[in-house]
Amino acid sequence: MNAVPPPMEGVSWRAATRADVEAIATLQHTCFMADDTFSETAAQIDARFDSPMTDVETDTLLAVRDDGMVLVSLWNQLVPEPFETWKVYDENFIHPEYRTPEIMEFALAWWMNRGAERVAAMDIDLPIRYHQHVFPTRPDKRKLLEANGYEASIYIDELRRDLSEPIEDSSLPDGLRLVPFGDVPAEDALAVRNDAFRDHRGSQPWTLEMWEARSVEMQRPDASFAVIEDGRPVSYVMSAAYPEDWEARGYTEGWIEGVGTARSHRGRGLASFLITESMKAFRDSGLDYATLGVDSENPTGAVGLYRRLGFEKVRGFVEYTKTVDRTV
Repeated sequence: MNAVPPPMEGVSWRAATRADVEAIATLQHTCFMADDTFSETAAQIDARFDSPMTDVETDTLLAVRDDGMVLVSLWNQLVPEPFETWKVYDENFIHPEYRTPEIMEFALAWWMNRGAERVAAMDIDLPIRYHQHVFPTRPDKRKLLEANGYEASIYIDELRRDLSEPIEDSSLPDGLRLVPFGDVPAEDALAVRNDAFRDHRGSQPWTLEMWEARSVEMQRPDASFAVIEDGRPVSYVMSAAYPEDWEARGYTEGWIEGVGTARSHRGRGLASFLITESMKAFRDSGLDYATLGVDSENPTGAVGLYRRLGFEKVRGFVEYTKTVDRTV
């Protein structure tokens, strides 16, 4: 693959700056409208400048038109503490009108090369695992990835629940109590998260820095909770809402972004209780739906749980991955 930017008249290639946040958000929204995928708010993009996964000066690349319009936004995100592999994730967007084979191939090559360069500078000798998400609306991206040795590894289902339908009450077992998620110390919540997800496919422990950066994105503290036992959390739910997407989707929704239960407390109905509480909060604030994403082969039985709570699949996407040896 060619990692040299293709010539584009009136366009310069450079690293992202905070002055580009609004233009990047505009590009993402344009892609969202064309592809029916996802986009971030300007505030979320701005927060990514402080992410421990990216050095913005070296790990981002924009194609910027002379009028300031961002046509391509490439972000190489490396999980800083590896577990079995170095994980590299993308937040890459190309304007629909500029998705030529040359630009798409360059974008993938630059992103992968930058990941390889970053890992080569590390002391830990582990393979690199590249991760890319592909929606059904992007067969061009799927074909490009498959042509470059990527394989479908995880199928993610997007499930939605109509909040106008009755929501059954549930209760906590004795000795447990519900508190706002924001009342839980970050270190304690992270311990639950890492314990809950250590048997999930492709998951690895998060650092406190990564967890705190992720928690900042939570936009619905009124619908985010934790279950406490003896002063420590044993289960949690984190929620968000993205009102900038509602007009295009034609409905309002709240997102259940994360649910985790310590392995010692599984089978006690805690996740069901927390999701129910989040749905009630969404409903009481006037939202139409609750939405979440889940690995279709989740080993904890989460898919069955969500269906019992009234969630139904509305669409899905595939995570494509490629693993290569680290080169020094």
